[in-house]
Amino acid sequence: MTHARRPSGRMNRRTLLKYSGGTALTAALASPATIARAAETLVVNSQGGEYQEIFERVIVRPFEEKFGVTVINDATGSASQDLAKIRASGGSPGFDVAASLTPPEIIVGGREGLLESLDETKVPNLAHVWEKTRALGGEYGAVHTVQYASLIYNTEKVDAPTSWADYWTSWETYGDEVRNHLIGFNPANLLSIFALIHAAELGGGGVENMEPAWEMLAAQKPYLGVVVTGSSEAVPHFENGQVWVSPYWSGRAALYIDRGLPFEMVQPKEGVLGLPDVAAVPSGAQNKDLAYEFINFRLSKEVQREFSLAYHAGPGRNDIDDFPQEFLDRQIASEDKMANTIFPDLATIGEKRRDWTLRWQEVMS
Repeated sequence: MTHARRPSGRMNRRTLLKYSGGTALTAALASPATIARAAETLVVNSQGGEYQEIFERVIVRPFEEKFGVTVINDATGSASQDLAKIRASGGSPGFDVAASLTPPEIIVGGREGLLESLDETKVPNLAHVWEKTRALGGEYGAVHTVQYASLIYNTEKVDAPTSWADYWTSWETYGDEVRNHLIGFNPANLLSIFALIHAAELGGGGVENMEPAWEMLAAQKPYLGVVVTGSSEAVPHFENGQVWVSPYWSGRAALYIDRGLPFEMVQPKEGVLGLPDVAAVPSGAQNKDLAYEFINFRLSKEVQREFSLAYHAGPGRNDIDDFPQEFLDRQIASEDKMANTIFPDLATIGEKRRDWTLRWQEVMS
């Protein structure tokens, strides 16, 4: 759905910014149109924990300043929990932007009519999104960040793993002393799903045959010291030395390693699965126009570069060519890295995730 243009006698924000390069904000603050906008409020659902500060500093506050509006950051829930809120409310969850979904939620939400379609008339910066991930965002999502499920290990406790088997059957690699030093993730976190897919592949299966994964999960269960849902919930267990080997998103892994956590991250020999982080607008959002503006701002080149470096994850757009080499080594930020990244069948994941979650609960009960 496209939106009608404002009356031709008044220049809209996007046109103003196009011709001013964003420098007209100071002058615009005195205009009646901008004063009226100051009363507008946008509610955004996004990351919590340590990422809340980054999100608010790099995106929320600059957006508020640029457009003279107020943004309320609802930093609660995982991607699957956010979709559950959208579904339960019939598309009116109380927030205007779902900023931290993944493609499975986009697929389900779009199919059920719970998300607004997005295109370049609403979000012009979609023109710069990686072609490969643009397809993954589909009609209803804007991919703004790209990362992958890495394997991390405590360098003070164990040698570097080389295979996903070093996590799933780690006692065969490190001995029985690894007992209680593994961590599991609830399938409400897509990290768990990706790790389970790797387990299935180790046993000759995959997305279409997850039986080997349940066998490996049952065998691993006695060695788990803790099971969490959110990725941030794992951090204290990394910091206190309880967890020695774990799957973990490349962005968080690099962030904590750079902050001094005695861990390193590896890409196991079997490969890694990529994950686009996606923004969407619920169909019952109260402020859709400003929601589109927010997503477009997030995809701007300057914001993308700053956020990627702060968040330690690959950018959503393909035209940033001045990242530091260390960042390029760790993250998906080049055409070569993007071409070699495997993105799993996210439509199948979206369809089967509930059944997989029930099976996981059965094994873990």
